[in-house]
Amino acid sequence: IEQKPLKVKLRIEAYDIAHLSGKSSRGVCVVMEDGEFCKNQYKLFKIRTAKGGDDVGALSEVLSRRLKHSEWPMPVLIVIDGGSAQLEMAEKIVSNANLQIKIVSVVKDDRHKAKDILGNLSGLELARADILKINAEAHRFAIGRLRNATRKNFLPEANL
Repeated sequence: IEQKPLKVKLRIEAYDIAHLSGKSSRGVCVVMEDGEFCKNQYKLFKIRTAKGGDDVGALSEVLSRRLKHSEWPMPVLIVIDGGSAQLEMAEKIVSNANLQIKIVSVVKDDRHKAKDILGNLSGLELARADILKINAEAHRFAIGRLRNATRKNFLPEANL
């Protein structure tokens, strides 16, 4: 019986944090495999321990909680939103978990448009477009979940 080699998927996970002036903080994980979004694998994290408005702390909490789920497929690449502080923190968390996952961070300008990608992109040149695409999707998903959470807080109780 001839065995076919297993095809390893290029799994990318992107993380973003959203909050309203430090309240209702949420973290999200969006997943892309071989250039296609896997919406059934998206995750939403309520921020439990990080103080409101602490994006680095919230991202640290989300990544730590996610990496404890060894039953979830591990990514080849993690994309985070933020600058060097977020990147260094993410690299430390992945290293402490004894995992070999590349990490990049997308830096935004004052109009929230991607202006740079920090981190080791060696071997990932072809993934640059996917990095920007998944980062935008993570932001869209995070804002949508935050809006859903805050909308529920403002709806009046139904009189039953």
